[in-house]
Amino acid sequence: MEILEKIFQQLDKAIEKENDERRQEGALGLPHAEIKILGQMSLISNPEVQAKITLFATFDVDAIIKAPHWIETAFKNLLEKERFELDPLSHEIWIPKESTFTTIFSSSRLTCSRLDPLFTLLSKAIKAKEKNKVLIAQALAVYGDDLKNLIIKYEGDLNYFKLKK
Repeated sequence: MEILEKIFQQLDKAIEKENDERRQEGALGLPHAEIKILGQMSLISNPEVQAKITLFATFDVDAIIKAPHWIETAFKNLLEKERFELDPLSHEIWIPKESTFTTIFSSSRLTCSRLDPLFTLLSKAIKAKEKNKVLIAQALAVYGDDLKNLIIKYEGDLNYFKLKK
C-alpha cells in the first residue's frame, strides 16, 4: 500500500521542518521516532499478503508509536488527510513475544515497520477469532504448519477455522 509510505515520507519532512524551526529558536530537535503498524493495516500494506489472501479494507490504522506527542499528532493528522483514523486502542493489540517486524520506511528521524503477517494472523486467531474466521481459514491454507503450530502453541482452536463446504 503506497499510501502508508507516502504518509511516512510526509511525516519525515514535517519532523525535519519542525526540527529546523526548533534549532533556529535554540531548542532541541525532536528525538528519533518509531512507528509500528499492526492489525489489518499491516496485512493490507503488504503486497505479498494481498496477492495470497482476500483482505477486507479498513480505515483504522493500528500503530504503536514511540515518539513525542508532536510526532504522534502530526502522524494522526496526515492519516486523517487520507481518510484514515489512528485507532486509540492500538496498545491493546496482543503482539506475540516472538513477533518480527519488517521496516517499510527509515530515515535519520523516523523508522516505520509493520508486524510480519504470520504474527498478525496469529494475533487475530487467538484474540479476535470470531471476526477473523474466514481470514484465518484462508491464511492457514497459505501459511500452513507455521501458522498452525503457532496457534497450537498459544492454545488456539484450529477446528474453529475449518469452514463448512
